[in-house]
Amino acid sequence: MKILFIFPNFDCPVGHSIGVSYISAALKKAGHQTKCLHINEWVEYPYDPDQILKDTLEYQPDLVALCFGTNHAPEAMNICKVLKEGGLQAPIMTGGIHTTLNTEEVINNPYVDFANVGEGDESAVDLVTALEKGLDTTNIPNIWAKKDGQVIRNAARPFMDISKLPFMDLEIWDFQRIMDSRRGWVNVYMNRGCPYRCTYCHNNGVAKLMQENLGTRTSGNAELGYLRLRDPRDMINELKDIMSKFDVKAFSFNDDTFTMNKPQMMEFLPMYAKEVGLPWVCNTTVLDVDRDILQAMADANCDLIRFGVETATERIRRHVLKRVFSTEKTREIFALTREMGVRSFAYAILGNPGETFPEIMDTLKLLAELKPDGARVAIGYPYPGTEYYDIAEEMEAIDHDRHYHNYVTESVLKWTEEERVQLDKYRTLYWFWMNAHIKNESSKPYLDLIQKVDSISIDEWRHPATEQKVLDMEELVSAELKKSKATHFTIPFKDRPEIAILVKGDDFLAYETLDQH
Repeated sequence: MKILFIFPNFDCPVGHSIGVSYISAALKKAGHQTKCLHINEWVEYPYDPDQILKDTLEYQPDLVALCFGTNHAPEAMNICKVLKEGGLQAPIMTGGIHTTLNTEEVINNPYVDFANVGEGDESAVDLVTALEKGLDTTNIPNIWAKKDGQVIRNAARPFMDISKLPFMDLEIWDFQRIMDSRRGWVNVYMNRGCPYRCTYCHNNGVAKLMQENLGTRTSGNAELGYLRLRDPRDMINELKDIMSKFDVKAFSFNDDTFTMNKPQMMEFLPMYAKEVGLPWVCNTTVLDVDRDILQAMADANCDLIRFGVETATERIRRHVLKRVFSTEKTREIFALTREMGVRSFAYAILGNPGETFPEIMDTLKLLAELKPDGARVAIGYPYPGTEYYDIAEEMEAIDHDRHYHNYVTESVLKWTEEERVQLDKYRTLYWFWMNAHIKNESSKPYLDLIQKVDSISIDEWRHPATEQKVLDMEELVSAELKKSKATHFTIPFKDRPEIAILVKGDDFLAYETLDQH
């Protein structure tokens, strides 16, 4: 059979969907044909419903599968409408994290025939097999279906054994173009699942959903079988397979907690160093590295470790984000990472539900103290189906009339216009306040810049030219500080204005080794 994937990925960083890539590989292994419409301006396929309809009808698929997140849910639902009203006879299945956490909403769309809940590697193959053979399509675990106007809500299946996964299917993407836009960086996953349940993360919602479906006492990893580790040899073989087909410059391990299993890491990292050797970056937590792992990572050419710092406020951390990482542990690990010669990167969330502006400032002060090699901040963005969303709803803090494609720069949380502008100033120019608290000769010139930013009115700040004027002033300040080799944060890469880099004399994170997206 012919399956057409549609992946809305516009007005945001470009990248292939790892989930779609594995599902496509599973379908091809079962003998089916696949194609993907990757909707992203970077690959010259902008969001155009008429073009999507034309290309879909031309392919004549037996099943259309839309994979999307909450940021693109309205457009995904519109695509379903356009396809069905435009003459598509094949059924439509939706999947992805928005469908998983908001299945009732999605399946009630009159143009959606099936909704995949959770991982689709096995359920998509089962559905296509049933369609091909004319079998019952309403009793497949993980798949909600419609029959005679009724919704059949099938239970979820236990989490699959990831050792059975074929390698990602990268042929369905314009992968070389994606790589070119990312300067040779490739996103990969090694494991599945996460040991933590931070409220804002999809893992929180998925674990709760699976607890209900599987009837476990808790959403703990042991009972759910949620954490699944990949055999190091299998991962190495996939990396080498990608390298044999593309001119890869670096790998980005996008696992939520890449180093969560020390024995696996101590087996994998020497193997990587010997057989792959390319620079790489990863996500992990301050609780999941120690001196041994950091040394092994350094030996394996790890260029950057990305840590979620998120907030400096214990109240927000404990009661809103429900993270178990202390500020003291964060300080300890950032210092150790620096000592071991591995670069660090810090993520932070500003404007969480119920957060005050002094608390936001405390987070920027902490980032200044940690001195990561790179940093990026985002605005708190509650997604339906997460506990973070529920907490915000209880506070009546969500503006349901707002919706954005890019969660980094905008938020659906309620703020007055004055508060929203102040928050936008923090988000846009956050390193100004970090430098103001870095406690060296950089502080004074950035305090002067902050005074100028504070004096900008709401209307002036909203003017399209204002941000660039401020950044031009900052560029002059940074240039003078570079001459004196003063340590400070700045944005040396103009195509990545949301990422601040720590300049330490002549040493700072090079453009070529910055993960583009």
